[in-house]
Amino acid sequence: MKPSGEVVKPPFEIDHAVEKLDSLVSLINSFDEEARVVLEDTGHYHLPVASYLSSHDIFVCCINALRMKKYCAQSIRHAKTDKIDAVRIASFGITYWSELTKSYDTPDTYAELRFLARQYYQITSILVKAKVNFSNLLD
Repeated sequence: MKPSGEVVKPPFEIDHAVEKLDSLVSLINSFDEEARVVLEDTGHYHLPVASYLSSHDIFVCCINALRMKKYCAQSIRHAKTDKIDAVRIASFGITYWSELTKSYDTPDTYAELRFLARQYYQITSILVKAKVNFSNLLD
């Protein structure tokens, strides 16, 4: 969406596959103007897309869902579809263009967190197995 409200590309769905994300990166890079990607923070669902786009030097900003909800509450109409949400998120990005901050400066952060989470789950699993084994020995 352009600052004038003109929709450059209508909302569309994209799979979390490398080929689809590559086509999205080429689409974003094909625009002649500065492009910023604004995503609603949806727990962990947005992380793969955000980190992939960020690794290709695309400005990615993730907006808190509560902030987005309050922004959408200003509207008289309260329709809720994915296409309407996409247009509202784009208009939010244009409204607060100068306040948008880059969310994922280092794409390695997601990989590091995933690695640490795996270590945590492995240690927890070992601890549980040790407790069960100790309980069996006492019986």
